[in-house]
Formats: sequence, structure tokens, C-alpha cells
Amino acid sequence: MVSTRTRRSDAWRTLTQRGIDTAAEWSGTLADKLNAAADPRAKLLRKRRWALRLGVFFALSSVFWVGVTALLASWNTPVWALFIPSPIAVGAAFLATLAFLRYRWLRGEPLPPARSAAARRLPPWGSAARAPMAALTSSERGLVSLLGVMERGRLLPDGELRELRAAAERTAATMSATAAEVVSMERTVSSAPQARAHLAPTIAAFSAQLDRGARQYSDMVSAAAQLVSAANSGSMSSSPMVQRRYRDELTSATDRLTGWAQAFDELGRLRA
Repeated sequence: MVSTRTRRSDAWRTLTQRGIDTAAEWSGTLADKLNAAADPRAKLLRKRRWALRLGVFFALSSVFWVGVTALLASWNTPVWALFIPSPIAVGAAFLATLAFLRYRWLRGEPLPPARSAAARRLPPWGSAARAPMAALTSSERGLVSLLGVMERGRLLPDGELRELRAAAERTAATMSATAAEVVSMERTVSSAPQARAHLAPTIAAFSAQLDRGARQYSDMVSAAAQLVSAANSGSMSSSPMVQRRYRDELTSATDRLTGWAQAFDELGRLRA
């Protein structure tokens, strides 16, 4: 009787865990779609495409109605009849001009950096990796905005901006891979409780590294925010030392983050 109840309890626990995993997967898919719709880079690309499509559409419409007007004129149509298609052709040409001007203006806008895959999906609820990955996602959103401001304001040389973006992308990729390993081990423990004693220390160590990576990423974003704030407040123009101090702090935070990602990557290769 006891064994039967135990089996039923295990079956219900397994079924419940599968339901939770399925719900987490669906919620992650929905979050992916919402994030893709809200991605600044995707938004700007969509605006460019629509401006170009509208420009081509109205340009073709204008050509069509100009042809209709010329055809009616060649048929010795009364003059008053030409006032029907000709204003349409002029209006379409005007709208086409506006659409192409908007497309040209949008082409001049710098594209925001592409979001990394790590920012699009969070580990399931209850996972030890969810909190640091949620913190990473929040920091990534802030960094995307700050990079755009620094690029437009030319607060840093192009080389330093590339290094900053590369460090952020590498860290996000490392944390994403680590979080996937944590989730995989947690699922193993859930389906095979006897493995908990062997995997629990590794899960705790990986989670601690994720927390450390999230904190260092946040430190880098804070340093970038200080640099942007100083530039907008005008203190950088009045004191070059202020600019140098904030740039040095950002460089130091970026170097620490790069060192963490590199060390953790090397540790992962040694484990493999």
C-alpha cells in the first residue's frame, strides 16, 4: 500500500513538473515574441521597410495616373476630364516624395545593436539561474540605450565602443550557456532525486558565478550611465579630468567583465 502511494505521489510530482516546464516554455516563447516586437533595432528596420514600400507604391501609382492622363489626352478627351486623373497623379507623387524622404532620414539613423539571445529567454521559475539572468536582461536593455546615446554623442572612440559591445555580447553568451547548464542539471535532479547529492554543489557554484557575472555587467552599465549623465549635465566639457575619470571607470568595469567571461570560458573548456 505504501509503495503504491509512493508511486502515485511520484507520478503526480512528475506530471506537475512537466506542466510547470511546459508553462515556462510557452511563457518564454511569448516573451521572445514580445521582446522581438519591442526591439529598437527591429523597430527601426520595420520603419525603413514600410517607408520604402510606401514610396515605391505611391511612385508607381503616380506613374500609372500620369499614363492615364496622357492616354486620355491622346484621345482628344475634353479638358475637364483630365482634371480627374491628374490631381491623383500629383498627390501620389507628393506622397511618394515624402515617403522617400522619410526613408532617407531613417537610413541616416544608426542602427541600435542587435540583442543577444541571452536577453530573450529566461530560465523557468524556481531555477537558481533565473534571478541573475533576469538581472542581465534588465542591464542589457539599459546598455542598448546607453550605447546608442554614446554613439550619437561620440562620447567614446569607435574602437572603445566596439570593445564595450564585444564584452557585453561575450558575457551574455557565457551567462546564457551557463544558465542552460544549470537548468539542465536542475531537471536531472528533478527527474532523478538520487543525483541531487552529486549535482547540488555544481549547481550552487554555477549560480554563484552567474550572480557575479550579473553584478559585474551591472557595474559596467552603471559606469556607462555615469559617463552619459556627465556628458548631458555639461560637467565633462568644463573639466576634462571628469571625462577621463568616468572613461577610466568604464574601461576598468569592461576589463573586469571581460576577464570574468574569459576565465569562465577557460574553466568550461577544462571541465569539458
